[in-house]
Amino acid sequence: MQVAFFGTPPPSVKYLEALDASEHEVVVAITQPDRPAGRGRKLRKVPVREAAERLGLPVLAPASAADTEFLEELRGYEPELGVVVAYGQILRPKLLELPREGFVNVHYSLLPALRGAAPVYGALRRGLTTTGVTIQRMVEELDAGEIILQEEVEILYEDNRGTLTERLTNVGVGLLLRAIDQIERGEAQFVPQDDSASDYVGRVETDDCRIEWNLPPEELRNLVRACTPWPGAWCMLGDQRIKVQDTHVVQSVLNKEGTPGEIVEIASDRGPVVAAGAGAVEITRLQPAGKRSMSGAEFSRGARLHPGDRLN
Repeated sequence: MQVAFFGTPPPSVKYLEALDASEHEVVVAITQPDRPAGRGRKLRKVPVREAAERLGLPVLAPASAADTEFLEELRGYEPELGVVVAYGQILRPKLLELPREGFVNVHYSLLPALRGAAPVYGALRRGLTTTGVTIQRMVEELDAGEIILQEEVEILYEDNRGTLTERLTNVGVGLLLRAIDQIERGEAQFVPQDDSASDYVGRVETDDCRIEWNLPPEELRNLVRACTPWPGAWCMLGDQRIKVQDTHVVQSVLNKEGTPGEIVEIASDRGPVVAAGAGAVEITRLQPAGKRSMSGAEFSRGARLHPGDRLN
């Protein structure tokens, strides 16, 4: 089957590589325009463009996927199916109707749960123990298309957004290839979603990941997991911004109970213990602004923290 592949970030690359190695033909890869990066803000190729060029595939990077000139150029590749994996633009009806078999999308939840741009964040932020991957037929309404295949994935207690995304990707690659095979053979089953059971998780902004120290310890830990490694859970120590990358719920605090955000324990072999809502957490890993990631214990020694210091 001739496939037009739409994707942009690193997880999309695994899907593109798997499709290119399969019996299906990727006739063109479509990605977001290259972006400025680094201190010099020089243009850097997005991951899917880099991968497509390495694989010898033609690449299109329209500023808008609704552009008429782009649609005509894409039509010239005669795709039979469109595949979307974290492309980053809304696809309009004229594009969705262009391939004979329409478009399919890989979504990292068990739809209709967790529709929207940040399903992995949503699953971790809510403290769920399972999520999954859905291959769905795309329609104009966001993540509301018929379900082709789904597979459940356990959320491990130690998972964060990065590790869970990686495990979902490993499942999703095989699931996508199965779905395309079924579509090609005319064997795919298209199951409507129950819209009444749907919910939505929008795009995650930096401010959504500021740590609220008055949260209960387990909820605070889930916030950190959901924001790690991107965009990063953060707080302030004085005028220094700190990304908190891992925490551990502390069952008992030897010293006095503090107010949320107050450091209540410091020990040479562990990270700072910080009061939360009705409990405390130990910061086990963090990254100060402009510095490398380090253990909480290493930071405590270098920063000369003391009980009573406050994180905001």
